[in-house]
Amino acid sequence: MSELPTHYDEVAYPSGTFFATEPAHMAALARMHGLTAPAPETARVLEIAGGDGANLIAMAAAWPNARFHSFDLAATAIANGVKLAAEAGLDNIRITVDDVLAAAETLEGPFDYIIAHGLYAWVPEPVREATVRLMGRLLSPDGIAFLSYNANPGGHMRTAIREMLLHRLRGIVEPAERIAGARQLLGDFAIARENDPPVLAGMRAVAAPMLDKSDAVLFHDELGEVYAPQSLCDVVAAAERHGLAFLNDANPSMVHDGLPGENVAEEDVVAIAQADDYAVLAFFHQTLLVRPGRAPRRGVGAGALAGIYASTRVRRTGPGAFALDGQEVELDDADMAELLGHLVDIAPLRLLLDEIELSVEHCVAIVQLYQRGVIWLYAVQSPCSLEPGEFVRASPLALAQLARGLATVHTLELRSIAFVEPGPRAFLALLDGTRDRAALARDWAGSGHGDEVTVDVALAQLAGAGMISG
Repeated sequence: MSELPTHYDEVAYPSGTFFATEPAHMAALARMHGLTAPAPETARVLEIAGGDGANLIAMAAAWPNARFHSFDLAATAIANGVKLAAEAGLDNIRITVDDVLAAAETLEGPFDYIIAHGLYAWVPEPVREATVRLMGRLLSPDGIAFLSYNANPGGHMRTAIREMLLHRLRGIVEPAERIAGARQLLGDFAIARENDPPVLAGMRAVAAPMLDKSDAVLFHDELGEVYAPQSLCDVVAAAERHGLAFLNDANPSMVHDGLPGENVAEEDVVAIAQADDYAVLAFFHQTLLVRPGRAPRRGVGAGALAGIYASTRVRRTGPGAFALDGQEVELDDADMAELLGHLVDIAPLRLLLDEIELSVEHCVAIVQLYQRGVIWLYAVQSPCSLEPGEFVRASPLALAQLARGLATVHTLELRSIAFVEPGPRAFLALLDGTRDRAALARDWAGSGHGDEVTVDVALAQLAGAGMISG
């Protein structure tokens, strides 16, 4: 097909990784519902409108026996992704230029996991329909589809602010001018005024965080050609027309959308979740879809966490006390505190929850910790190693990003880590799998940074950060 320039070629959208889209995470949620899911380590994964493919490139680096395909209409982004995947030596991913409308008819499958992140609410209705049709046509029988979108009712407030911006910026075409104008307008509007009525105060509170967005995100999200937030009910109805059914939300904070209780009839699950959206003024959804008729479990009972692994990013600050992203986490339950402390000790490795005896109450408590973002849930063990072998190899993607001179690299856990100091960068560059321990020690000593830290300590630090392949 011809590769016509898009607004995403003109202003590149920031790329990155998204934990919620990871197949190992989606499979864990399927298991929580009593469903089987394809093995993430050997899965076939498709991302629709994946930009430069960074999300799947990171997955491909972590899971060499899985197969990945990402496509997008922005040729500039695709070229960058293809080059990065080649530099990382990844032969298990395809990144192609394609259009959703065409792919809905011609792309071949099936795929075990299909991801459409950051697309659905920003495209015209025919493209939305084609996205769900593509998912319905290509999803494997036990597969899971991920569909994110700006949601109503919260989207109504954002729509009003967007309409204000578009009205005030009409006639301004050049991207830099539109971005600058939007920032000036938002900066003024977001300032609270004395005697603001509650509705206007709420609108200002919605506008203020928009100023924290990067220029590229502001340009595409707030000033894009299309903005069509969706209600959960409408999205599920569209999915049902193409042979898909609601499972849950991939956002941990919304996990109870799919777990309203065992006594709730299946046909009432979405209606209850939609009612909750109105109660909390939901702004965003990451809806998981499966094939209909699979009878997912709708409550957290005995065995709900069978076959599921847990991990954490918190750090211990005291007995029963932990910290995460500046927030304090205190656990009164001694068993839960012990479990979380153990996860801290083994991170980035994960604990198979089958290995400990869990009551129903503890299962509920773990799901609550997951809902708070304290614990992460997966269907497989981490691809990382805490005990590097004789020939140590770091993530091939991190090595390629390092060679490009990038200050941020991706771990095998799909996290981003800043690598700016010359010593750590020099050591990481040595971990290409060609050196045994003796050669590694020799080359590290000759790097000019060898007196900063020993090889063993450096390896332990990188392993703890999820940088070393298993």
